[in-house]
Amino acid sequence: MDERWAKRACQGALLRKFELTPETYRKRFQGVRKTSGVSYKEVTNLLGEYLCKWGKGTGATTTEDAYNLVGLEQLYDICPPDLKMWLVDRKPKDLRSAGAVADEFADKLPAPGPSISVSPRGVIAPGQAITIRCQCPCEARRLFMYKDGIKIREVEAAGDGGEFTIPSTRWEDSGSYSCRSRSRLEPPNRSDPSDYVRIVVAEPSYPKPIISLRPSGGVSLGGAVSVWCRGQRRGVRFVLNKEGRHFPPVDSDDIEAVFPISNVSREDGGSYSCSYHSRSEPLAVSYPSDPMELVLRDPSLPRPSITLSPTGVTAPGADATIRCQGQRRNVTFFLHKAGDLNPQRHVDPAGDGAEFRIPTMGRQHGGNYSCSYRPQSEPFISSYPSSYVELVVAEPSYPKPNISLSPSGGVSLGGAVTVWCRGQHRGMRFVLNKEGRHFPPVDSDGFEAVFPISNVSREDGGSYSCSYHSRSEPFTVLYPSDPVELVVRGADATIPCQGQRRDVRFFLHKAGDLNPQQHVDPAGDRAEFHIPTVSRQHGGNYSCSYRPRSEPFVSSEPSNPVQLVVAAAPPDFTNTNIARLGLGATVLLVLGLILAEAYYSRPRGAP
Repeated sequence: MDERWAKRACQGALLRKFELTPETYRKRFQGVRKTSGVSYKEVTNLLGEYLCKWGKGTGATTTEDAYNLVGLEQLYDICPPDLKMWLVDRKPKDLRSAGAVADEFADKLPAPGPSISVSPRGVIAPGQAITIRCQCPCEARRLFMYKDGIKIREVEAAGDGGEFTIPSTRWEDSGSYSCRSRSRLEPPNRSDPSDYVRIVVAEPSYPKPIISLRPSGGVSLGGAVSVWCRGQRRGVRFVLNKEGRHFPPVDSDDIEAVFPISNVSREDGGSYSCSYHSRSEPLAVSYPSDPMELVLRDPSLPRPSITLSPTGVTAPGADATIRCQGQRRNVTFFLHKAGDLNPQRHVDPAGDGAEFRIPTMGRQHGGNYSCSYRPQSEPFISSYPSSYVELVVAEPSYPKPNISLSPSGGVSLGGAVTVWCRGQHRGMRFVLNKEGRHFPPVDSDGFEAVFPISNVSREDGGSYSCSYHSRSEPFTVLYPSDPVELVVRGADATIPCQGQRRDVRFFLHKAGDLNPQQHVDPAGDRAEFHIPTVSRQHGGNYSCSYRPRSEPFVSSEPSNPVQLVVAAAPPDFTNTNIARLGLGATVLLVLGLILAEAYYSRPRGAP
């Protein structure tokens, strides 16, 4: 017995001496590489040989043994060094026991401490709200906040952390704050504490600064922008505040500081404010500036379209509606007026379009308007603005002009038509209006102007009106002309009807027909009546009215009429021309026969 034991001990010593242990073959197995001059067959042979000797050396004889051998090796590779040493010392036999041993080790260690941030930073004025955020992988954990080492509050963590808010700070809120997490399972596992953040509450002694953006007209994702903070003291330290973002303070010898932001990303969008304080007296601080939003434009969002109703010049006291149409739902639309940095209004519609109403307009409402939208899930990401529509508010000074079409009977697809606008004053600027279409104004030395439209398409069909105004006094304007309808033969026609109430039913009427042509129940205060494939019987004067749905037999007065002119298609002379050619050929043939008969019936020798 002693001889066999001594023999095995001698064999083990020899194997270790010549590095023929299972650990040696494990390292050789993992170190196999394909090199030049070595075939893939030789590589696979080496892999098989080293794996076999590694397994035999550890006593692996079954498929399950090999499964645990390779699985444990992978587990060791992904474990932290201290956990790997813990596992190797305890020599687990399989993956299941290794997992239990690893969890036992992890439960005895504290979790990493959360990170902590406070917004706004710097000195806080009494009554100002602050938010302390603790961030960590906090699934199934609770968060605790400490002030000067004493636990004061706790919250359930959600996702990647939690927030503690002090809605109105007081002097006694000054202090050092930290946080830590604890598992909800028993026995509880506590994390290390976070770093400390210092909160100082003091009465501001300087007036608030002014915050602004450059460029001020907006910035696209990936672009650059600078936040300017301008105070009323020289030689102070400026602090820029944004929730969830830290900016290093800036010392300035002037009265302002600049915080540049390059390669702008989605995370940079949000609300910013700034403040400043004395470098030598940190408690001598300013009030925070008013908040300012940084909204980022995303080129991947399609631009919206914009329309104005009514078009042309609008008299004071009338109503106007600006419609913004997008391509996405769950967005907020914003109306912008040129020269005003802040949006005029915003609307959260149910669909992909929004209407902005301007009731009882005054001259102050005149100007150029555009619109944009922001996804409700990303309130600081915006589309690019739409094109502009011009809203002109002025008291008409001249009688309305006359509008006509030439040819007047309609036009075929691909043809040409001219819109004539005739006023009662010379040397004016004429404007042609059509919803959804822009025409350059025309200056005329006579009484009228011409707007040619070539290669007519379906989009050219619709209702047109025109107006004119003085070149030197652009707001000396007149009423627009009555509308004229351009009908494109072979195309469809649309007659829009605009009301001033919702929950109504619109009716389309044709002069000479006692019964309404159509009715529509729109979601808003506007309806469109479509006439597909217009033909001669559709021509005539049309008007519309509406009835409240709650009072179906009470109607509004009808609108002003609009004329739909449908020209007859040009006559087809093909068959007539063929008949005429045939008749001409017959006459020629008869004349030829008569001449031939006369020639051959002449006596011979006659002159």
